[in-house]
Amino acid sequence: MLGIGVALRSIGLRFPAVALFLTLATAASAHPHEWIDLRVDFKFDSEKRLIALEQSWLFDPFFSAYVIEELNAERPKRSIVREQAQNLGAEMVSNLNKHNLLNEWHYRGEEISDLVGTFVSTQIKNRDQMEMTFRIDLKEPIDLTAGQFEYRVFDPTYYIEILHADGFRPRLRGAPRGCEATVIEPEPSEDLLIYAAELDRDESPEDGLGQHFAERVVIACPQ
Repeated sequence: MLGIGVALRSIGLRFPAVALFLTLATAASAHPHEWIDLRVDFKFDSEKRLIALEQSWLFDPFFSAYVIEELNAERPKRSIVREQAQNLGAEMVSNLNKHNLLNEWHYRGEEISDLVGTFVSTQIKNRDQMEMTFRIDLKEPIDLTAGQFEYRVFDPTYYIEILHADGFRPRLRGAPRGCEATVIEPEPSEDLLIYAAELDRDESPEDGLGQHFAERVVIACPQ
């Protein structure tokens, strides 16, 4: 399993209960097995050029419950649990860096490659969900008034579904006046829907299955 599967499984190396949960989840039929609610904040410099994207990933209650339970069992003191959660988030971001943070970016039609994320924080939301936040800085600032910027966030294997949180639109605070974000919903074919639903635990999905289920976000600014 590439990408997020690697990051999640790394937790199981230190937390046996999480490892057991991941084994059970993998044994289940159909993809996806896990879900992430995505929030994205665009960061701009004083000249209103794009310099970074900050992403928050809210893991589903089922996966989060196993992680939180294990953290509490290992370190009953609340302060130490928070410290462990921070360490865990940093480790996951480090693993995700090997896979471009599961991000795909384009500017003026050209791909922006070799993305590297910096861990920001791990929090427990709603008492039962883990949220991990990290920041991806561009190597050079880009002018959004000079061309269109697009991004997608997805697990190529579709083991995990990553979609923007309900009702959330990417935040463009500090962007050039008139910039708009459009979230384009995926439209997988009926054949792909059936294929994903029928995947068995012993089957590997076709290469790039997740891209067919990924949202595409387009940032357009007046030129």
